[in-house]
Amino acid sequence: MFSQTSEYAIRALSILARYPRDQFILVGTLAASADLPHHYLSKILQNLVRMQILESRKGSKGGFRLARDPDQITLYQIVDAIENLNTVRRCLLGQAECSDDRACPLHEFWIRQTNDYLNTLQTTSLGDLVRFDGKLRSTAKPGAPTQ
Repeated sequence: MFSQTSEYAIRALSILARYPRDQFILVGTLAASADLPHHYLSKILQNLVRMQILESRKGSKGGFRLARDPDQITLYQIVDAIENLNTVRRCLLGQAECSDDRACPLHEFWIRQTNDYLNTLQTTSLGDLVRFDGKLRSTAKPGAPTQ
């Protein structure tokens, strides 16, 4: 439901969240770990620095780290930094005016779906994703891929 860029951001931040908070991680390390294009990921991460989700440092001990605890970073904050989630509320059928007073045939359905989607993003943290992934890895069958 969100863009490939948001998916890349979430994948990279999920990996970054597993590192100690005081450690800066190189973009190349993140790109390799998440199997993402290095230069594209670099642009995404710089945007997340501007939005104060990440911190960056240059130099031999530089890289990126989370600006806050993973439990304090919601999926909403990440996706909104990439996509501007205000646009999600547009009319599903593309009508210029679609409101409660002048609704399109899908208005009520789209409002409910949009509210559920945004609520899920607002109540799911990066920490939740990391814990979920940890549970998956701990219950994986021996010899099964864990990617």
